[in-house]
Amino acid sequence: MSENSTVKVAQGVSGDVRDKGSDKVFVPYLYAGPQHSLRDIGVKSIKDLQKGVRDGSIRFKLRTASAQVEGGVHGLHS
Repeated sequence: MSENSTVKVAQGVSGDVRDKGSDKVFVPYLYAGPQHSLRDIGVKSIKDLQKGVRDGSIRFKLRTASAQVEGGVHGLHS
C-alpha cells in the first residue's frame, strides 16, 4: 500500500467481508468440479466410482511430489 492510500489496515490483521447475495449462484460451480473429475475417470456418479473402487475396476496410484514434477513438461525452451 502507498502512503497516500485512504484505507489503512495494520499489517498482519485479517478481516472478513460479508458476501452479499445468494449462495445459489455458486452451487453450479461447486457441482461442476466433481462432475468433470468423474467424467475424466469414466464414471457417471459417485456410487459408480465407489463400486468401481470396490470391485477393482478403478484403481488409484500414489505419486510422490518428485514424480509429479518429473512427469510434467520439462526441458522446453522457447
